[in-house]
Amino acid sequence: MTELRVQQIRGAKDLIQDAVAAGITATEQVHQAIGCKPYALLAKIDVIAGPVQAVERIQRTITGGVYRVIRIGNRLAGAIATQLIDRLDANDDRTNKHE
Repeated sequence: MTELRVQQIRGAKDLIQDAVAAGITATEQVHQAIGCKPYALLAKIDVIAGPVQAVERIQRTITGGVYRVIRIGNRLAGAIATQLIDRLDANDDRTNKHE
């Protein structure tokens, strides 16, 4: 595999990882924006406003945690892909030296 080809593969991996990260962020923002609407309505009812706000904080925390885990998965997938590319590149270098 040529050095240019390896660089292209690494670049494609980085672009995919960045696109996934951007998609995760955009999805989380929409999710959180939609999720707060029912709480805003319910919080207007004085009798339940306190518990509603507590439940909203819990929901936002859980949702944020889920998206953090998804981001970690994306970074982990990127790290694994980098290691695979490194191995393929190293194996190719060894093969080319023996030819």
